[in-house]
Parts: sequence; structure tokens; C-alpha cells
Amino acid sequence: MMNIIRKMDWDSMVHEYDLDGSRLLPWEGLNAPFGGAWCIVRPETKSFRHSHNEYELFIVIQGNAIIRINDEDFPVTKGDLILIPLDSEHHVINNNQEDFHFYTIWWDKESTLNFLTRLEQD
Repeated sequence: MMNIIRKMDWDSMVHEYDLDGSRLLPWEGLNAPFGGAWCIVRPETKSFRHSHNEYELFIVIQGNAIIRINDEDFPVTKGDLILIPLDSEHHVINNNQEDFHFYTIWWDKESTLNFLTRLEQD
């Protein structure tokens, strides 16, 4: 039987993109068309500005921050969802005194097609 719950291991977080994160999706046995990670931007810091050929969706879990997408600022808070369009430069700015937590999900055409191929094989 496939694991239906993946427990968060806070000690497994790594520092990348100038934030602390843990890549949680996919996990072994889970056929998903997307990847995902829990991310924390520490107080008075910002994540690394970057772009990629994937769609990305941020789900704000805790705190307030500014999401900068192609030089436009979007203030966000707990419960907000932010779509990062394909090939858009983006990063998170946390000018506050508390951690900013968000979950990110990303996908592209290749990951979707790979998902469909695996689904047909199951």
C-alpha cells in the first residue's frame, strides 16, 4: 500500500534559492504531475531572483511578504495564492520580523505528459 501521509521532517530542510525549504512532492509511490516544496523566507531576507520554464503556484501559509514578479510587487498574506507565469522573474521579499511560510507547486508540459504515461502503465 502506498503511503498516504508524508510527515513533515523539519530537520530535513535545506538552504537553496536563499530560503529554507523541503521538497515534499513527489514522493516514492505517488504519481503526481507536479513537484512541491515547503518554503520559509526568514525575517528581513529575500529569496533568490530567478525564472524557469514551469508554472508555479505559491500558497501562503503564515506571515506577510511581497512577491515580486517581473519588477511588479504583490503584497501577500496567509491564505493567498499566487500564480507565477511561465518564464517570469520572481522572488519573495520578507521585510517583517517573523518567518514567511509558503508551499509551492510547479509543473510543466513534460511533467504532465510523464504523469499521463505513468497513469496508463498503472
